[in-house]
Amino acid sequence: LPTRWFELCPHIRASGNDHPADDHCTNHLLPTSLRPLKAPSQNSDVLPLRAILPRVLGFVRPFRALIFASFLLNFLFSTLNALTLAIVGPVFSTLFQTEERLPQADIASRVGGSSLENAVKSLTDLIVVPNDFYASIFNLSAGIFVIFLFRGVTKYSASVVSTKLEEGIMKTIRDALFLRISGLSMEYFGRRKSGEIISLLTNEVGVLNHATINSLTTLWREMTSIVINIAALVVISPKLTAIAVGLSLGGLSVIRVSTNYLRRYGRRMQQSQADYTSTLQESVFGIRVVKAMGLESYVVRTFFSQTSAYVRSALKNTRVLALIPAVNDTFGILALVSVFYFGGMELASGNVTASSLMMFLFFLFGLMQPISAVTSTIGTMQRGMVAATNVMTTLDEQPSIIEGAQETITFTRDIVIENVTFAYGDEDVLRDVSFRIAKGETVAFVGSSGSGKSTMLDLLLRFYDPQKGRILIDGVDIRTYSLSALRSLFGTVAQETILFNDSIAGNISLGMTDARQEDIENAARIAHADGFIRKLPDGYNTNIGDRGMKLSGGQRQRIAIARALFRNPQVLLFDEATSALDTESERIVQDAITDVLQDRTAILVAHRLSTIVNANRIIVFEAGRIVEEGSHAALLAAGGAYARLHALGSASSTSS
Repeated sequence: LPTRWFELCPHIRASGNDHPADDHCTNHLLPTSLRPLKAPSQNSDVLPLRAILPRVLGFVRPFRALIFASFLLNFLFSTLNALTLAIVGPVFSTLFQTEERLPQADIASRVGGSSLENAVKSLTDLIVVPNDFYASIFNLSAGIFVIFLFRGVTKYSASVVSTKLEEGIMKTIRDALFLRISGLSMEYFGRRKSGEIISLLTNEVGVLNHATINSLTTLWREMTSIVINIAALVVISPKLTAIAVGLSLGGLSVIRVSTNYLRRYGRRMQQSQADYTSTLQESVFGIRVVKAMGLESYVVRTFFSQTSAYVRSALKNTRVLALIPAVNDTFGILALVSVFYFGGMELASGNVTASSLMMFLFFLFGLMQPISAVTSTIGTMQRGMVAATNVMTTLDEQPSIIEGAQETITFTRDIVIENVTFAYGDEDVLRDVSFRIAKGETVAFVGSSGSGKSTMLDLLLRFYDPQKGRILIDGVDIRTYSLSALRSLFGTVAQETILFNDSIAGNISLGMTDARQEDIENAARIAHADGFIRKLPDGYNTNIGDRGMKLSGGQRQRIAIARALFRNPQVLLFDEATSALDTESERIVQDAITDVLQDRTAILVAHRLSTIVNANRIIVFEAGRIVEEGSHAALLAAGGAYARLHALGSASSTSS
């Protein structure tokens, strides 16, 4: 199923896309039970079981054949367990009753009930050889061995099938989650820690599998054993069964009380796990800063504190979880003692035979373990419900950017920003901004930190939508286009270069499996990267490590420029592309940018004035508004905001 999603929505594969395919795929290709439902209220920590179970079963439905095989094998396993108990008692009673031999017809009558009588009589006839004690013992031993052999094969097969089922379901859930998350807008990533998202896809999906899906398999197996054993107990003695089952069920009250505690501690465990995952991810990602500032001890203390919080919650959860089988076993022993007492009275009064009582005790012993397993599983499922809530609410997240349906885009005239206003929350970033960029023009944005320069690029790429106004390309509102079509128009080079642990060729042709080597090298030459690449040990096949750590800052930036050029975009966006570089690296990258801009439309967000002096037009932002617009020479002559920035030696005091 996940493969179909990616085949039918190929632009999902594009890195960072906020696209409608998310809605289209999950709302039209997913089974009904996987489609988004109403999220829980803000006051609710955990979705109720009635809301979670249909959603979980929706993931299970494609695995119907494996489910049937798993249920069948577990049923056979439980039946073979009961069969062992069913034959041992009557056969032993027959073989070792030396003082008073019972005729074959009376053997089964000792355990009562016509159906059980016929079954036990048939089994006993197969085992007991009249007047041949040793042959009967051999048959009994061989029968028990064969039953346990089949029991072992059945248990092994059930384990293999169950594992295949669980791993398949877990993959489907994880793929559905990643599909949903990859289609969400930037707003979602702005309010969630990266560690929380990673923990959701790794830890919580595993918890959901173990505590919910795995538990359903366990419940089926153990409930089958419980039903078979109780049926046998009822046939033997309804009165003793009522006493035993009534006392055994007393442990259910403990489950009801402990449920809220288990959910509470499960929620804390999930949060602590997300916290230390975030710390780990941020520490590894920012290891240079950590070491340069001597923050190792601070990071270690933070990590230790978060793992300690997890351990505390886990211990509290375990105490409550361990209490359930302990209390249940206590009630089970109470039931067993009561059966001894009342069964002895029944035996003394002649209402039950010794062999029937012995067989009843066998089945009662066989009932205790499944009941204990069921109660423990119900407790374990509470943490699974916490994980399921997190998974389902994430699947129910909707992109804040609703894209258009038009898949083709043309750019022959201009880009027009028309009365655009945008705010992050209650804080206005852009206020009634309007300007025009003609095709083939190079325009630079300058201004102080927080003036809205980089935000303008985010709006062009539709990472966000303006609260007021619109952006037009050749007179068409960009909200008309699909996000993949719109973003194919742009090539972006940011201040913080993001490279991947892959070869240089793989980074330049990122996501393009059919890329030609000559196209990769051509993009690198234009970006002034071909020279240093060929000096590397493996040339274009050189692996550059995590985030390109094996390269210098200038080299990483030129690889990023080559990557932007490789897709041959019509508009290039440079967001503070040289601000973090030293003078020599800046000169090389600036030369690359100058060559790249030939015959292209470009927007430069500049930190250093040297980057933008040759721009056709400079737009000066201040407090979210455009205060000046013109060429470098004209703005200097005007003596306004741009002239003041020029006097300070930079286009902005820092990146915005």
